[in-house]
Amino acid sequence: MKKFLGFIILLLFTAILNIGVSAESAGFMGESNVTNARTPYDKGYVEIRFSTSEAETAGVPLAYKEFLLSPTGNKIFKINEKTGETEMTAELDEKISENSRGAIINDILFQTTRTKIFAISLEDMSVKASQSFGEIVTDVSAIDGLVYFGVKTDEGYSFICAEYGNNFGTVWEYKSEYPVTSAGLYGEFVVFGSGSKLVVHEKDNSGYSENEIGGNLKYVYAGKYAVFMTAENGMLYKLRLNDKGEAEALSELEIGGGISAPAEIENKLFVSSEKGFYVVDALNMEVTKTYPELKNGCSPIITTGSGFRAYVASPVESEGKWYLYSVLSNEDELSVNEIVKIIDFTDGKIAVSENGTMYFRDAKGQIYALAIRENDILTIVVKLMLFIAIIVFLVLILRAWIKKHSDKTPKFT
Repeated sequence: MKKFLGFIILLLFTAILNIGVSAESAGFMGESNVTNARTPYDKGYVEIRFSTSEAETAGVPLAYKEFLLSPTGNKIFKINEKTGETEMTAELDEKISENSRGAIINDILFQTTRTKIFAISLEDMSVKASQSFGEIVTDVSAIDGLVYFGVKTDEGYSFICAEYGNNFGTVWEYKSEYPVTSAGLYGEFVVFGSGSKLVVHEKDNSGYSENEIGGNLKYVYAGKYAVFMTAENGMLYKLRLNDKGEAEALSELEIGGGISAPAEIENKLFVSSEKGFYVVDALNMEVTKTYPELKNGCSPIITTGSGFRAYVASPVESEGKWYLYSVLSNEDELSVNEIVKIIDFTDGKIAVSENGTMYFRDAKGQIYALAIRENDILTIVVKLMLFIAIIVFLVLILRAWIKKHSDKTPKFT
């Protein structure tokens, strides 16, 4: 009985540790974008905690510890997650990019403006470095002091690796006549699309290979065992690479219509399309589930802290609004739950904090903070169970300590 009780307590402590544990976002399209945090799960248990003002020049929101980073105009607001109050502000000398997502590494935010990269300390919101490169057209990614992003130039396009410690000096540059995509991280390689090719580039050196895929690539997502890509022709591609970055096998699946960035976890792929929301077996590249009612959805995001969920926002034409849905996986059974209604989420962006607050920027540049109600019945029950488990655990430790030391206590007659 004691072993069983100890096992239950261990599981509860594991759950406690898993809630709110999340690495900083490096900005790569891949495993680093899977957030380990509890998140909204049913519209009856959520609330809009706060919202920002509408802004025509609002950028992509980012979650940082217990804060929302809200780029607007030429400023970045550091907003308290619970109160919605602005605690600090960074002011830049150029308007921020409205569609390029920044990256956070070691409490440094790498934020794009229209033509520049800025490094901003998130402790005091001071600008540490900046450099101009041209019109920035991708998200920014960062690792080991290196920053990656795509730029449109007078000659075409470039994908650039810059060194933060050297005032963003260029380490290597890949030039192309075709648009480039945001990057994924696959082992020791940075992967990105250029036209119909997947470029597999060494992280910090100039060596690279080009792999012809077929369609013009829109998104590149690096999973654990393969690179997944979506293309303008409505195709979903999978390319297996070995440890040396060499291509081994290419698979494809026709989804059709305009297609979003894919998201993958536990060999399940999720992707939005003009024709619906698709769940794909990543091993065999076969559709396992289709939700035709969820048409024209945004790129899905995944959270794992309170059970696996994939989130997608999709327009409901009959109501003239968008809904935010969660797709819950439970023993291979998928269920769709409506979370909240959004007036217009065209080109919207979603971010999730370590504590499970979900931020979504709508078509008007307004950011909403969606969170689980702090005083709902289920939350109270869970907290009570965790409290009882901790008390029982402490009692068991105390009993074990007393028993261990009682044998050493001298006996008097």
